[in-house]
Amino acid sequence: MKKLVIATACALPFASLPLCAGQANAQTVSVEVDTFELQAGQGNDALVFDSALSVGGERHAIVLKAEGENEKVHLNVEEVEGQVLYAFTPADGTTLMAGVRHDFRPGKDLTYATLAVEQGLGSLIEGEHFLFVSQDGDVTGSGQVIVALPVGLATTLEPRASVGWSAQRIVQEDIGSGITDVELSARLRQAIGPVFDIYVGAVHERLVGNTRDIARENGDAVRLTRAVIGAGFSF
Repeated sequence: MKKLVIATACALPFASLPLCAGQANAQTVSVEVDTFELQAGQGNDALVFDSALSVGGERHAIVLKAEGENEKVHLNVEEVEGQVLYAFTPADGTTLMAGVRHDFRPGKDLTYATLAVEQGLGSLIEGEHFLFVSQDGDVTGSGQVIVALPVGLATTLEPRASVGWSAQRIVQEDIGSGITDVELSARLRQAIGPVFDIYVGAVHERLVGNTRDIARENGDAVRLTRAVIGAGFSF
């Protein structure tokens, strides 16, 4: 599948640029490319990236976030998902978001209402969950937990786990009800200077439940494992 996701959400940038220096509630702009990687292994090789542009203060922010996956490693994009969310941080480590998502793709476009929460779980763990309600009334969601474990000088082991779900079967999307997919990954990052890092790792994805059964009926793969190599930066 080829996919490009563009979203507005709240992020935790590593660095920021003051726009209103000297003001009590200065606005900041920050850019982060969390992952930009080549995945190689089962199925087609894939080029995957996850980036964010954040504008806002300590409690209110808007972030333009772009995630992409292209399984044939070229720049032809077939699907774009766009979200515009207002992000509010009522307390340190907690961010609430609400807004609209629109999917641009061949065939029928879709629009969703979006609710989301990001939560820091201690100094090493961060979790998030997104809830989507489509214009057709379909309810879906996804959650992710990221752990950052220091293992050496400027080196971090980063395990991740994510789960997708659907409240009902969506025939036109080949999605079943219940838990739809699970992804487990680990990346070993090495910082190079204050804004850049490189990493290697592995990703395992699998469809589960009714969605797995639908994929099998269609003759599609239901799991894959890939090695990854990539880089990230922030400023």
